[in-house]
Amino acid sequence: MEQPARYPIHLCQPDDTKSCGACCGLYNWLDHSKETRTLLLESNTSLFFSLGETPDPDVYRELRSEFSPQHKLCDTIYNCEFIGFLDKSRKNIGCLLHPALHHGVDLRGCSFYGVEMCDGHFCPSYSSLTVAEQDAAAAAVDDWYLYGLVITDIDFIKEFFNIVQNRLGLKRELFTKPAIKKALQDYFQLKECWKFASRGSRLGKYCFSRAEYHIARIEYEKSWAIKPSRFDKILVSLASEFKTPADICAAELIIEEKINALIAAYQEG
Repeated sequence: MEQPARYPIHLCQPDDTKSCGACCGLYNWLDHSKETRTLLLESNTSLFFSLGETPDPDVYRELRSEFSPQHKLCDTIYNCEFIGFLDKSRKNIGCLLHPALHHGVDLRGCSFYGVEMCDGHFCPSYSSLTVAEQDAAAAAVDDWYLYGLVITDIDFIKEFFNIVQNRLGLKRELFTKPAIKKALQDYFQLKECWKFASRGSRLGKYCFSRAEYHIARIEYEKSWAIKPSRFDKILVSLASEFKTPADICAAELIIEEKINALIAAYQEG
């Protein structure tokens, strides 16, 4: 499908170094670590293409049902069984039924969502993030797992750039400069290594139960009688869980360091 003109950056498959599978339910698992997601994608891919040049989706689905079940974050969000690696280098993920993999034959009609939904769905990031914000995430992240976590978290990207924009203007052409790209990477990688991340049923700013989910809150006033953090949206997007006000101060210092690092790199660039 040709990319609509109103969306100059194809966020699903921006380049050959990464892609996003969030809308396929890739992260909708209680254990959504990179290690377990990689194993899932490798298992799906190996099984699918072991069935021949033109695999039968129904046979694949039946064989895959024998896999050991995993615990979902939310039962009402569908986890598509046809997501896998699209290239031998294991950098890009996507639909194993896509016509690009089958000499133009579209097999997506066998999937839960069908051709029309899969082909025409564009997540909120397409319209909610500015082109500059989209470009920054696409330029800085070269890993499918981190990219999917980042590009679908509008608050995590937009709040960071709102703060930076208040201190200086941003030019898209500078995002690929090594120092600026490194500063952006360091911020985005907080998604994978945040020391204050909750151990509960969280994915970004969302709390999950078996059948529903809601946006989490940090109860500053109720828990510690203090005002909300100036970085509250970012902290919530990082699934933060704090025990003391000192933890919050430490978290704010980390965010401030990332902001200052980008500003310094940008000014030098």
